[in-house]
This record gives sequence, C-alpha cells and structure tokens, in this order.
Amino acid sequence: MKAINLFIAILFILPFFSCKKKFADQQIIQIPNGDFELWDNMPNLLSWQTNSCPACVPPYETYIVQKVTNVSNGQFAAKFIFNNVYNSFAKNKFPISLHPTLLTGYIKSSIANGDTAIIHIDLFSGNSIVDNGNFYETSSNVNYRKIEVEISQTSSTVDSALIKIVGGKKQNTELYVDNLVLLKNN
Repeated sequence: MKAINLFIAILFILPFFSCKKKFADQQIIQIPNGDFELWDNMPNLLSWQTNSCPACVPPYETYIVQKVTNVSNGQFAAKFIFNNVYNSFAKNKFPISLHPTLLTGYIKSSIANGDTAIIHIDLFSGNSIVDNGNFYETSSNVNYRKIEVEISQTSSTVDSALIKIVGGKKQNTELYVDNLVLLKNN
C-alpha cells in the first residue's frame, strides 16, 4: 500500500519538476519597464522615449502611445495607434551584460490592409550595432499571442540594447504590446 501511495505521489509531483527544467535553459535579461506597468500622470510611458503627447491639443490626436488596461499580463499595456498624420513609436536604450538570443513579448493587433507594425532590437558594443532582430506584424489578432524575435549572434560582446516599437502608417491600425523580455539560451 505504501508503494502505491509513493508511486501516485511521484506521478503527481513529476510534471511540476519537468516544467521548471525548461526555464533553467534560459536566462532572463530585464528590460526597463518592459512590462509597460510604469506611466506618469499625463500618462506618458516611463523609461521609453515616445512621440506621444497626451497634453497637446492640435486638431489631430497626439496621444498615440496609449496606456491601456486590456493586457496580457499585469495591469497595463501599451497601445500604438496611427493618428492620420504620423505613426507612433517608442524606443528604450539600456545597458546589458549578456548577449540575448530572443526578444519575447505578447501582442495583439488590428492591422489595416497593406500596413505593417514593427518591433526592432539593436545590440551595441560601444557605439557600433553588432546584432539585431525584427518582428513585422501584418495581420490582425483579437487575442494576445506570444511573439519571439530571434536576435542575430555575430558578436559575443555587447553592452547595450535598443528596442524600438513602431505603429502602422494607416488609419485604424492598432498594435498592443505587453511583457517584453530578453532571453539568453544557455
């Protein structure tokens, strides 16, 4: 009887240990405000440089990188819209000590026919771009989905990363972005 109970306990616990093994193969490299949780009271996205101006009042919408509660994870995400004048963007440059393999995140989108939204990463060594990766969103998805942007591996030495998110250039294009993380495969 004890052997049967032990066997059942092992069968129950074994899946939990196998799940943890996947993550042991990767190191997480944090992106400052990569989860889009931090905004000031305007609301402007913190740690990111954007072309959004919530307080501006020209005859067209200038609040084009928007704080939203429709999220994949946490309380907030960023929504990139086109204002019929110029496309939205956000960029974030920050130091890193490891060369990442992937940029992962969650997106959902409404992309106008023929339009494209872009997530781009450059890796630097000093002032030189040594590696990069791109993601092009050309289709619409009503639910968040995970994306993985492969980063080239031509250099082993990096000291900083620049991530740039660019919304589309057509009316009604919207890109939601949440929970960006850099990963390094071991």
